[in-house]
Amino acid sequence: GGLTTSICVQSLTASAISPAPISLRVTESPAGMEVVSPPFESTPPGEKLDSQSQRNAKEHFSQMEKTLGSLISKTDMILRQADYAKELEVEFHEQSIAMNRASQWWPIVQLCVLLVTGFTQANHMVQFFRKHHIF
Repeated sequence: GGLTTSICVQSLTASAISPAPISLRVTESPAGMEVVSPPFESTPPGEKLDSQSQRNAKEHFSQMEKTLGSLISKTDMILRQADYAKELEVEFHEQSIAMNRASQWWPIVQLCVLLVTGFTQANHMVQFFRKHHIF
């Protein structure tokens, strides 16, 4: 839908002379599930390379974990939709069987009505002809 959200961001290291880039990721999650991302962390330029690589690895695994969680939730949503479609198909099948049973008896009922009507009309015609001495 058309959901509007306001976001306010403050950076302690940014200034008019040295702006800091900000990245936002917006994801849509299935109903009832909330996705919360940890805040973006920037590395001060003076940290060691080893600490930076550990941080990158941690961020990579964190991203992989989020992606895996997203895939699991999407799979669950697909399975729920498939179960719902299966329930609808079962209901439709039962209705089709019930309609088929009803449609098997309807022609028999129509035939019986036609036979009774024909017999009644023939009987009335014979009585009419006998009454008027035509037959």
